[in-house]
Amino acid sequence: MATGRDNPFGFAVWDKLIRANLYAVPTAPTIAIYHNDIVVHGGAHLATSRGYLPIIEDAQVPDGYPSLLGSVVAIFDENMDPVKYIAVAEAGDTVVAGYVMVADSPEQLFVAQEDSVTNAITLTEGGQNANLISVALCAGNSTTGISTQEIDSDTAATTAALNLKIVRPHPFDTPTSDYCRYVVTINEHHYGDTIAGL
Repeated sequence: MATGRDNPFGFAVWDKLIRANLYAVPTAPTIAIYHNDIVVHGGAHLATSRGYLPIIEDAQVPDGYPSLLGSVVAIFDENMDPVKYIAVAEAGDTVVAGYVMVADSPEQLFVAQEDSVTNAITLTEGGQNANLISVALCAGNSTTGISTQEIDSDTAATTAALNLKIVRPHPFDTPTSDYCRYVVTINEHHYGDTIAGL
């Protein structure tokens, strides 16, 4: 994951994990779910074999979406057995495709790679906001189970309505180099103070 190497790994927890909570993934999701994926709150609760649980949005690619929860730190099937990822259209037990543990504190720090499409994030864009970007249907690396989400570098701006807050570059990376890693927080967080309820 050194500077200059294109190796997306989603949004990994940085420093310490503040908290994590369990969410249900409704059966037959339209998008896939991988480790380190930023996910969206589904705005509802579901009766599962594990009790009533909040759901993640199973049809919403999170890019530009204003009610983000956090990053997936663990994935389980419908029986709570660990799995690498939840595939598109996974039936599970016909109620849930599985469950995810999400690092969902609004203050949680994450580290992610910028995509360097069009341009890299510049030194003067530190402290600005940016959107995240996913590949089609949030497909990740099916061999490792790791997300391929990145920071959308050419969206960096002072605009309030963007997904992420750029905190600082990774200490071992050189800002303005392609594929630099940045420490970020979620700017448009579901549990944030100024986000509308679903």
